[in-house]
Amino acid sequence: MDINKSSGLILHPTSLPSSYGIGDLGKECYEFIDLLNQSDTKIWQVLPLGITDNIEFSPYSSKSSVLGNPYIVSLDNLGNNIYNESELNEIKLSITNEVNYKAVYANKDKIFNLISERVNYNDNEYQQFLENDLIKKHITFITLSEVYKSSWSEWSSDYQNFSEELFDMVFDEYKDIFIKNLFLQFEFNKQWQKLKSYANNNNVRILGDIPIYVNHNSADVWLDKHLFDLDDSNNMSFVSGAVPDDFTVEGQVWNTALYQWDNHKDEGYKYWIDKLNYNLQNYDYLRIDHFVGFFQFWAIPYGESALNGHWRKGPWETFFNTVSKDVDFNKLLAEDLGVVLEETADILKKYTIPGMKVLQQRVPNNQVHDEIHPKHWDFNIAAYTGTHDSPTVKQWLNEVEDVQLQFFYDYKKDVKSQYDSDVWSFISLVWESPCQLAITTVQDLLELDKEARFNSPGTQVGNWKWRLEDLDMLENIKEDLKMLNKSTNRA
Repeated sequence: MDINKSSGLILHPTSLPSSYGIGDLGKECYEFIDLLNQSDTKIWQVLPLGITDNIEFSPYSSKSSVLGNPYIVSLDNLGNNIYNESELNEIKLSITNEVNYKAVYANKDKIFNLISERVNYNDNEYQQFLENDLIKKHITFITLSEVYKSSWSEWSSDYQNFSEELFDMVFDEYKDIFIKNLFLQFEFNKQWQKLKSYANNNNVRILGDIPIYVNHNSADVWLDKHLFDLDDSNNMSFVSGAVPDDFTVEGQVWNTALYQWDNHKDEGYKYWIDKLNYNLQNYDYLRIDHFVGFFQFWAIPYGESALNGHWRKGPWETFFNTVSKDVDFNKLLAEDLGVVLEETADILKKYTIPGMKVLQQRVPNNQVHDEIHPKHWDFNIAAYTGTHDSPTVKQWLNEVEDVQLQFFYDYKKDVKSQYDSDVWSFISLVWESPCQLAITTVQDLLELDKEARFNSPGTQVGNWKWRLEDLDMLENIKEDLKMLNKSTNRA
């Protein structure tokens, strides 16, 4: 990555305070960027910002790899003065430490449905926005998806393939819904680009996140069916997931669509080139989730346990050479956790793409081990205390085996920045490593326990909801973080 030794924080925008029950792209985002700048923290890492479903609300399973989540558009910063103050006051919610997604989405839908009658579709700014063919196609899909509720594979044959005729028909028949979606996506793009510009002007770079797989019920699969592993009825015969391991003995079933990699190769990996480049317009750097899936992946029969899966070979032998000609690999970070493969390490080294190490996973749980102290980790690595999928550090310390706790105590004896807090000692182990990036979560800076865990992999409810009640909670630790950044040459 083309970045000097730096540090960063993970905080998804939904976790920020706001008056509408969920963090959004409004003033609290700007205040958080100010806090990063004031503490000499150079990277803000966010999770995918796409549309979520209405069941799990996972940012990793979206109807579009291109469009943004309309429910995090700032209602206070909308163009056209589309809502009056009394309308906004009616849907305001008290600020709590959790997002109630169902309530928030239903609440915002009340006023989203007023949009079409207040927006002039023919305005130049909306027409120019629709000149992006990818955006046009994806908005067409989410409009149809909203109308018919069911998966696209159950739609009539008239709606199975995009065409200009289909676009005209969708606009004519479902004009109100289309204009609503167009306006919200236009505003999302405008607000996000303004926010990113503000971050960059204040010495903060944004690290985005892109899942390797996409939801079957997505514009991606609908538009390019031949690129995905589908049966004759356009349903999934096999789905994505994770092989059983020490952390998840039953494995994981993700239920996202697998690729037909030979068809991608025949098209010069155009789908991936376009998707990566589009996302790199929105972020300064991009983390690719489950990077090892390009090398080998676990295919699970639809509807069955992950234990019944099998390995398939990924496209790595041609993928990286082809895609690197059109995508700036200096902007990429690989989430290469899980199965360790020599081929993955070779590719990361060849293209100087940082891999990841998570300290929680690297503290030995046995006296016989092959782990090394973080002070000996390599430079071309993004080092984490934990991720959005991990326990908080405080939870880890409270629940970990005695042998791991002892190894941690041995490790922290070498820490130059000594703290009374074991959580901050844990953070400093990562900051004092030689790694290019050192990253932790806001929850860990605040020394929060299991109630603040953001996601538990393999579970479908209760995730993604933790939220800051007030950014002032971070004021007291801002100077401590700045001192740690300076003492470890990450400022």
